[in-house]
Amino acid sequence: MQSSVTKMVDRFGVKPGRLWIGGAWTDVDERFDQIHPATNEIVTSIADAGTGAVDLAVAAARKAFDTGPWPRMGAKERKKILVRLQARIEDAKEELGYLQTLDNGIPINFSLNSRVSANMTVDIFDHYAGWIDKITGETFPRYTDAANLHYMTFRDPVGVVGAIIPWNAPLVMFALKVAPALATGCTIVMKASELANLAVLRLAEIVAECDLPPGVFNLVTGGPATGEALSTHPGVDKVSFTGSAAVGERIMAKAGSNMKRLSLELGGKSAVIVFPDTRDLKVAATSIMSLSSTFLSGQVCSTPTRALVHRSVVDEFVAHAQQQISAVKFGDPFDMTTTSAPIISRRQTDRVMSYIETGSAEGARLVFGGDRPGNELADGNWINPTLFTDVRSDMRIAQDEIFGPVLSVIPFDTEEEAITIANDSVYGLSGGVYTTDLSRAFRVGRAMHTGTVGINGYSLMPNSPAGGVKRSGIGREGGWATIEAFTELKTLILNLDA
Repeated sequence: MQSSVTKMVDRFGVKPGRLWIGGAWTDVDERFDQIHPATNEIVTSIADAGTGAVDLAVAAARKAFDTGPWPRMGAKERKKILVRLQARIEDAKEELGYLQTLDNGIPINFSLNSRVSANMTVDIFDHYAGWIDKITGETFPRYTDAANLHYMTFRDPVGVVGAIIPWNAPLVMFALKVAPALATGCTIVMKASELANLAVLRLAEIVAECDLPPGVFNLVTGGPATGEALSTHPGVDKVSFTGSAAVGERIMAKAGSNMKRLSLELGGKSAVIVFPDTRDLKVAATSIMSLSSTFLSGQVCSTPTRALVHRSVVDEFVAHAQQQISAVKFGDPFDMTTTSAPIISRRQTDRVMSYIETGSAEGARLVFGGDRPGNELADGNWINPTLFTDVRSDMRIAQDEIFGPVLSVIPFDTEEEAITIANDSVYGLSGGVYTTDLSRAFRVGRAMHTGTVGINGYSLMPNSPAGGVKRSGIGREGGWATIEAFTELKTLILNLDA
């Protein structure tokens, strides 16, 4: 497996990462190593921008917004550039998928074909390119005959955007920040996660080929200090951040210094409620368990990590979930038959294992998993899929975001009890309901305090908004909601008697 990672580094000619600032590639003295989580090998070295390079990138974006052509460009011309960018990404889809797997170890079959693949990246750019000539304001009727005043609104670009994305889905996260920013006429400074830079660096190369004016798009890489410098920079008008709630709270606390606009998509502890009348309990159980055991191994903020199951079907649900893990295959992430990703870092692996120990200590019953595979996988960050039952809502494994392959099964007896348990969380990102009773599905879905609820299934599309409430964040990404988030509403008042 180690040789396969090395082979992919050679195959795609991975070079040390640099910064893209003001229309040119830039290097810095400070660097860090990017590590592959499947083997803990060094993949390459990456530029650590720090405060100095962030200052340069924000200055370039500021100049491009304040005096450059991009915010003032006609919709037709701006749309042509985004369509060209979309086409270049389409041409590079396979390469981008492999680079994403080289970033974070997501199995290549998912990286090429799932909702985190470059297919979705293309779809997101397509969606926002279509908005460019449709971003309109409103006109209002005269309110009184006392004055001949006429009111109309315009949507102006918000300004310089500082965008910070996580490691788990860099292709999609790049598109969700960059596409609406460019569509609305903003300029942007993007920061990739220090854990996953390669796919974003390749996307930056593609952007560089598409005739954007210098400074409209900039890319910086680095660790927490780089992210802090970007999110607090006085030259940034808006921060769009996807990541942990703890970091999001710090960004929000400091944004008040110059009233930065914020879009924060943070953590989750999503609950899915399974009623005994669900059409197929096996499908429900295996679908829920697979989100923790396959794909990114539970390392997705919207993953349902609390299965609230009616007491009458708990045993059957658990049996089906246990059968599901027989299909799990760890190993070479570039093997099309591998199903599951490693944990992103050794530090996060230790954290997940500590939560598994805590769950047992608190009295939850460990049904399966809770350990790590050995032998040829020992060098990587692998954890076997884990399920606890007899979980109470006050346990830490039912309250804290673990971000790993751990599912907690919590029994309930009544609909009201299920809703209470589901809402007993500081998070509110997503949720789900499995039932054949449409009235119940609607009633329970509306009662759950989350940004998105899936009925008998869950998926997101570029034209639908998603985001969280409570500690899961502020704002929405997707569809018109994002256009609103990247623009400022301006009212123009015309006195026709003047």
